[in-house]
Amino acid sequence: MAEGGFHIYAAVVKNLRGVIYSSLAPDAFGEKLSWLRKRFRYRNLGLTPSMAERYGSEARPYVGKLLLELKGPDPALEDLIGFYGQLTGLPEPVLEAYCYASVYVSPVLVLGRECVGELRPLVVEKVLVDKELSDKDYKLHMRIADYTVLDFYAWATSKALEALRALAGGRDARPILDERLVRVREDKRRYWRIISDEGREFLLYLDLLPLLARARPSELGEILSSYGWVAPATLAIVSAVVI
Repeated sequence: MAEGGFHIYAAVVKNLRGVIYSSLAPDAFGEKLSWLRKRFRYRNLGLTPSMAERYGSEARPYVGKLLLELKGPDPALEDLIGFYGQLTGLPEPVLEAYCYASVYVSPVLVLGRECVGELRPLVVEKVLVDKELSDKDYKLHMRIADYTVLDFYAWATSKALEALRALAGGRDARPILDERLVRVREDKRRYWRIISDEGREFLLYLDLLPLLARARPSELGEILSSYGWVAPATLAIVSAVVI
C-alpha cells in the first residue's frame, strides 16, 4: 500500500488482480514480466517487499504501468509474517506472497513452473491441465481465480478466526479444516473447461491454517492477543496461478 492511509489500501484492493511470487533468475523473471505486460496490460499486479527487493531492477520499468509495490495496511503485518515463519519454518518470501494475497483479496501469480515446489507446504489442492493454454484461457481462468479468493474470503477468514480460538483453547479444529478442504474441492468445478486428471499444475489452492494447527495453544493464543484483526485477514484460502 502506498503511503496515504486506509483509502489507498481500499483502492488497491479494488483494482489488484494478483500478487507475484517467483524465485527465477532475474533475466527469466524479466521475461515473464514482459509476457504479462503484453497480454494483461490493464491488470494491476502487486510486488511484496521481498519480491521488490529481489527483482528491483527487473521490475522497475513496469512499476506504475503493470506493477504496484505493496505495503501492509497495518504495521503488524510484517511482524505477524515473521511469527508465522518461526512457527512453520516457511521462508519469508513464500509467507509474504500468501499473506499479502490474502490481505489484498487476490490470487498469487507464480512466475515459473519450477517455483511451485517452494509453495508446496501450503498447497491443499490443485488443478491440473494437460495442454498448453492460450492467452484467452489464461485471461479467463485468471479472472476465475480472482473469484475463487473473493467468494471464499468472508467465510474462510471468519472460520480461520474460529479455528484459532479453538486451538488456542486446546479444542479440536479438525471439523473446520475438513470443511475448508471440502469447499476447495467443490470449487475446482469452476475450472471445468481446462481441468484434467493428469498434467502440469495450473492452479494451486493455498491454506496456511493447517500448518498453524500444529503449533502449541500458547503460540496460537499469542497470535490472537498480539495481532488483532490482522491474523484472520491473512488466513484466506488463496488461489495461485502458475505461469
